[in-house]
Amino acid sequence: MSKGKTILIIDDDPDFASAIRKILMAAGYEVRTAGDAKEGMTALETALPDLILLDVMMEHYDDGFNLCSSIKHDDRFKEIPVIIVTAVTEVTGLKFDPETDGEYLEAEALFQKPITPDDLLKKIEELL
Repeated sequence: MSKGKTILIIDDDPDFASAIRKILMAAGYEVRTAGDAKEGMTALETALPDLILLDVMMEHYDDGFNLCSSIKHDDRFKEIPVIIVTAVTEVTGLKFDPETDGEYLEAEALFQKPITPDDLLKKIEELL
C-alpha cells in the first residue's frame, strides 16, 4: 500500500524528522523533509506529496496552524491529508484536537510527541 506514496515532513526538529523519515522509509514510503513553514510551502509547490506530517511550533508558535490553514484553503493542496505531530500541549499546556477545534485546526489527525511508530503508520495507512 505504501509503494510509490510520498510523505512530506515539515518540522524544525531535525532529530525528530530524521527518526520519522527512517521509520517511514522502512515502511516503503518516499519521504521529503522541510525545516520550516516557508520551506514546506515551497516543497508543496514543487511536487505534491500524498500526505503531510506537520509540526505546530516552528519559528513561530502558530506556524503549523497557519500552514495547515493555507493548505486546506488552497484548491491545489486541500485534498492532501495532514497529520499534526506536536509537543505543543507539553510545552504550552494548550490542548486542541481536530475533532473539537476543526475550524481552527483542519488537519485529519493529531498526535502528541513522542509518538509510537505503530500508531503513526496505522494512521497514515488509514488516510492513504
